[in-house]
Amino acid sequence: MRSLSRRLGASSVLAGILFAASLTAAPAASAATYSTTVTQTAPTTLRAGNPQYVVASVTADGAPVADGTLVHFNLHGNPGEFTIGEDDLLTGAGIGNGAAHGANGYWLADASGVVKAYGSAPDLGDLPRTYGLIGWTVGIAPTATGNGFWLATIDGKVYPFGDAPQGVTDYGPMDQDWIAGLVPAAGGTGYRLITGHGRALPAAAALGNTATVGAPLFSDGSVVGLAATPSGAGYWVWNTVGHVSGFGDANFYGDLRALKLAHVVTALAPAPSGTGYWLMTDDGGVFSFGTAGFFGSGQAPGSFFTTILPTATGQGYHLFTVKGAVANFGDAVNYGSLFDVPTKGGKATFGYSSLAPGTTTVTAMGPPSMTGSSMASVTQTWTPADGYWMLGADGAVYPFGGAVDLGNAKQFLGGHQAVDLEPTPDYGGYWVVDDIGRVFAFGDASAQPGNADAAALAPGEKVTSLSATPSGDGYWIFTTKGRVFAKGDATHFGDMSGTPLNRPVLDSIPTPTGNGYYMVSGDGGIFAFGDATFSGSMGGKPLNAPVQSLVPDPDGSGYWLVAADGGIFAFDADFHGSMGATSLNKPVTGMVAFGDAYLMVGEDGGIFNFSSRPFYGSLGAHPPSSPIVSVAILDPFGR
Repeated sequence: MRSLSRRLGASSVLAGILFAASLTAAPAASAATYSTTVTQTAPTTLRAGNPQYVVASVTADGAPVADGTLVHFNLHGNPGEFTIGEDDLLTGAGIGNGAAHGANGYWLADASGVVKAYGSAPDLGDLPRTYGLIGWTVGIAPTATGNGFWLATIDGKVYPFGDAPQGVTDYGPMDQDWIAGLVPAAGGTGYRLITGHGRALPAAAALGNTATVGAPLFSDGSVVGLAATPSGAGYWVWNTVGHVSGFGDANFYGDLRALKLAHVVTALAPAPSGTGYWLMTDDGGVFSFGTAGFFGSGQAPGSFFTTILPTATGQGYHLFTVKGAVANFGDAVNYGSLFDVPTKGGKATFGYSSLAPGTTTVTAMGPPSMTGSSMASVTQTWTPADGYWMLGADGAVYPFGGAVDLGNAKQFLGGHQAVDLEPTPDYGGYWVVDDIGRVFAFGDASAQPGNADAAALAPGEKVTSLSATPSGDGYWIFTTKGRVFAKGDATHFGDMSGTPLNRPVLDSIPTPTGNGYYMVSGDGGIFAFGDATFSGSMGGKPLNAPVQSLVPDPDGSGYWLVAADGGIFAFDADFHGSMGATSLNKPVTGMVAFGDAYLMVGEDGGIFNFSSRPFYGSLGAHPPSSPIVSVAILDPFGR
């Protein structure tokens, strides 16, 4: 190892950051007078989660600027009743992969398969535009000509674009494995895949890699990706702790596994000489090995860096965040990013969304410097989104209306079942909990509170639900025996774990203050703790079907219970109807507050809406293979 260099420092705001090195561009003639104006495609109030586009029009001496002129967009949330945090602002599905195009351009690919072309890189299409689909994209590999590339999805499918040969190829089913990366193979007419367990596909491209599902390549973590040697006759593989292995003509120059890093390793990039490489952590820290030189690290606290692309000379590199911002170091030239948008016909378009209510301001900064001498701003108001998510027992998440798919737990369950989905208080994320109390965080949901103590569970005891605190900095995890695990800033107000129950606890709900909670058991028994008010129950009364959920009414003075047959029991709450007299294809598995009433979901994904709010769709006509176990609402009472 020649050097192990890293620089982390103080800096400024996420995503729209003005990285000093990032904004390097060819200076415009100082005699020209530049003007930048902005318009937005949706001038009226938007629901959180809806897309918004801001168009900057840039002129020089009254005429549109040349195509390819970069306009920098700065995006931030404003204080108010709701303050939109940086984690609530999205510019797409998340940049996770990139590929260089010669010396003067690159492609960026996001998690949904959308590909952006910058500089000399040609626009060759992407999964939504070319194939009419969205797939969890984990790699992009260019052909030798630069006139094509392949995209790989996590389920083992490879899609060609441009002059990339071979057609769509499916390497699935993955059998408890998944695709983690894609690179070109020798000659640029083929590719090599790597799986989460470290298997190389196709098998002929393994180059001595003997990893299997039963015997993974790394014992200290799953594979994150792979990087090809300049010849294409070898490749490096790495994981989140910085463990690196080389195959073929890829020599080992060192790694980070011996260090106790505070951040995960997200990327590896080979030096153009093939005699070294860089590793990058999610905070933008860069580590150089072999002959790879160190030119700087990312400086945006709170940003999540995912991709590093070296320059053709090896004397610089581009660092990209998951939101698509770029920081350029050494001789790297900014050819564009999701925040540095090239003009076409004098216009540059910036797309984004807020997952939370509040207001946002977008500022467009045009030439000559993209730092404020020619700029314009526009502010947008976002109201709470309307819609809902469904959760399958297999961890799949199904969004409807304004709900956004922020990820699912399918690959994490390992034979266990997902049991509940709980949104964050600002609806910019959610947690999924499984039947042994493992919690998976998505969007702006924090994983910090942690999991339930599985060792405390009695034989046969299962986790059934999770409820968040008002701050979102904690949650309660509930079990079939009425046990409560208070995590983060959640307070333990008592539980039923020491009391024999006639039927298991199936659902829970906190009070609006966060100073109490309800539990409901299958026989309709209600257990109120803290400031939760008991208004009655069905305990001890004959039922046609077990009770599944408890839902508080909008004023908090009462609640509804729903049974598996769709029957409703109202306690100090208005009755709005039920499905009790209707034959259902599948039992009702849950119910949530929705506007002025409630909404039920069946195991087949059928939705039964008894409120005045809109119906946003269901899965009832096309039931999923795994039963629906939970439904969660965006802004239940319609603020």
